[in-house]
Amino acid sequence: MKKKVVLFIGIAIVIVVVLLVIFLGDKHLDLKSDEITTLYRYLGEVDVNRCGGLNQYTGEEVTYDTISNANKMCLAYYEINKDQITNETSDVTTTNDNDIDICEIGEGTRFVAVEGEEYCNYDAFAKSDLEEAYRKIYGHDLPDDSEFYINSTDACYLDGESYYCGEAETFVQSLTPEATVYRLMDKAVEKMNGDIVISDYYLKVSGNKCYSSNSFDNEVTTCTQELEDHEDLEIDAQFVQKYGVLYEHTFKMDDQGNYYWYSSNLK
Repeated sequence: MKKKVVLFIGIAIVIVVVLLVIFLGDKHLDLKSDEITTLYRYLGEVDVNRCGGLNQYTGEEVTYDTISNANKMCLAYYEINKDQITNETSDVTTTNDNDIDICEIGEGTRFVAVEGEEYCNYDAFAKSDLEEAYRKIYGHDLPDDSEFYINSTDACYLDGESYYCGEAETFVQSLTPEATVYRLMDKAVEKMNGDIVISDYYLKVSGNKCYSSNSFDNEVTTCTQELEDHEDLEIDAQFVQKYGVLYEHTFKMDDQGNYYWYSSNLK
């Protein structure tokens, strides 16, 4: 009789554990949902001249402090709603030492004039809008930096409580070799602790060689050999799954119930 009771208790415990795993374990999320699409966008895009490209794919752990303030502020700029940004025009006011026509905006902000014209085009938006977008992506307050680039030619400058963005007098040009980056989302799960983790395949191809990170140090030799053996090979989703490497991106929930990017790791 005692053995039957022990057996019954053991079976009951197993059932409870199974139910807990089912109902409290990782919950798979729809990759095409608005929430996952938005969170994935927080990782940036492949253009290295825009916000530094995909800063999270280094092959090592990347956290908030790993990425420069300029690149984080740049990415926040692209999250501002378009209706919060106004397009402005200003007349040329001076010429710099390189005989380039310049428009002076506000307290010392200078933009290059449209080529062949006597005016400058620039965008304006409230600092508070950038603060909101920045906090949404990173869960932190906006840094004190007063300027940042949004691409290789255009920069944003703080003047009072507004930012002005236009063509800067100096350019920021990337010297990295031309490359094509492939990303393929694998899955998104909500963990038991409430975190959302998005996994994706990453593969960079440059000069007919394959790499597993933004740098050119981590070559995927089997992938490179495949490209050398098949010159006309089309790189598709199956190829990326086979030769790409898996990254995991963790998003945590803030006090308002919104998710922000927390860290990225090579799985």
